[in-house]
This record gives sequence, C-alpha cells and structure tokens, in this order.
Amino acid sequence: MIEEALRGLRATVRENVPLSGRTTLRIGGPARFFVEVHDVDALAALLRAGRAEGLPILALGKGSNLLVPDSGFPGVVFTLAGDFLATRIEPPDVVAGSGVSLMSLAVATQKAGLSGLENLSGIPSSLGGAVRINAGSYGSEIFDVLVAVDLVSARGERRTAPAAEIPHGYRWTALLESDDVVSGAVLRLVPKPAEQIAARITEVTAKRRGALPKQPNAGSIFKNPPGLFAGRLLEECGLKGRRVGGAEISPVHANVIVNLGGATAADVGALMDEMKKAAKEKFGIDLVPEIRVLGRTTP
Repeated sequence: MIEEALRGLRATVRENVPLSGRTTLRIGGPARFFVEVHDVDALAALLRAGRAEGLPILALGKGSNLLVPDSGFPGVVFTLAGDFLATRIEPPDVVAGSGVSLMSLAVATQKAGLSGLENLSGIPSSLGGAVRINAGSYGSEIFDVLVAVDLVSARGERRTAPAAEIPHGYRWTALLESDDVVSGAVLRLVPKPAEQIAARITEVTAKRRGALPKQPNAGSIFKNPPGLFAGRLLEECGLKGRRVGGAEISPVHANVIVNLGGATAADVGALMDEMKKAAKEKFGIDLVPEIRVLGRTTP
C-alpha cells in the first residue's frame, strides 16, 4: 500500500481528498490518494509504489491548465513541498525545485539582477509544470532559458537530462509522453539591472490581468494554430458568452472557459466540444487542447 511504502519518509498521505479546491477552475472530484512529498527519496518511493499497485499517478502543481473529472481521480495525486520549494542562485545559473512557482522564481531572480523569466512571471504554474509543457508567454518559453532537468522515473530512478536533448516545441515536450516526473531544473539567465527587470514583470502582470477574466478558469483552452490565434477564431464563431450549466465561454476572451459557480467538468467538456466543432465548420481547423483533460468529461 501507498502508506506502507512511504512510512518513515518525508511524506503525508490522505484519502478521498476533493480536487476542486486545488485547481484554478475549481472543478474536480476526489483523489483516491493525495500525497504531499517533501524530498526526492519520498518521491521515488511513491512512484515505485504507485507503479507496483498499478495506480495512475498525477503530479499536481498549481492546478492550472487542468480539467479533473467530476468523478475524481482513481489513483494517486501528489504535490511537492519541502525540498522541492528551494531555490539556489549561482549567477548566471538558477537551481530550483520543481514545486517553485514561476512568479516567486521571477521575483527571486529579479532581486539578483538576472533576466529571462519576466515574460513567464504571470503564468500560474510551478516550474515542473512549466518545464513539462514548455510553458510560454509574450514570445518567451521556459526552454529558452532551461539548461538541465532533474527527473525521477516511474521505477524511482533518478537522472539529469540536458535540456537540449529533450525534444520540445510549442506547448509540448517529450516529457508529456513519458512517466518521468520533473523534480528540479537549472536555468541560465542574463545579468540586467534589477529595476528594469521589475518594470517588465509589472508590465506583464498588468497585461495578463487585463487579458483574462476574473472568474475561476484554466487559462487558454486550445493551442494557437500556426500563425493564428485560437481566441480570435472562436470569437469570430460567435461563441463568447455561450453557457452550459455553470460554465461559460468568457465574454472577455473566447478561448477561456470560466466557472460561474457550480460548473462541472461535464459542462466544460461540452463547451470544448462546441468550440472545436465551430472552428472546424467555419475555418476547417482542428483545434488542439492546451489544457490537460483527465478522463471522460462529457456525458
């Protein structure tokens, strides 16, 4: 059992923990097991135990970019704490645990006079989640500054991979197709006056705040097709304000679905189906989800 495998290690295990309060959409049923791990030994033991038990495993960072089924998650959901929240700055490099948020990392590097994370500062993601999908914003991607990634396999084996050896592209990396978990990373930044970095972070934060709705959401639902903007296509389809249950395609941004209160994953899934169908019929374009959709979410 999971509890037995982690006994004596730096981890806490709970059962049937609702995930709705842990995702930015505020949607999701309970996780069969919810584990908080504090160091790489506990993480390795957890992954080995989950594999031995045949349980699906989900790494939960900041809970953004994710749609969890109303029925919940039938396996292990884990979150990173302790050692995974540490940051060490060795100019021009930064060594950080995968649980560190992009905003706190951007602020720490700004104070050290290191530039490179300003455009990513407003993304509500942990470093590990950002690396896994090659998160990006305002023309920058995490792989622009990524040097190396610490990984733990499903067998609990640890290794460090040079970023250059990890296939990646727009909102995608080969890590999405593997069972490896990102436990940390090394970034290489560029010296710059701290006040200039701070000014850009402030600008990016304001832009992001103005571009996204206030209600709970998961950010962009679909990836931008090459040379186009998904939000603009969906706006031309006349979908802004379309509602299903407690979910709505935001009047502020047509590529964002918001939770007006009481929305279910099925509501969001139904809207996603409508968005995809409309873009296909009007433009002949197959939109690809940017958010991670777990399980079956439509009726």
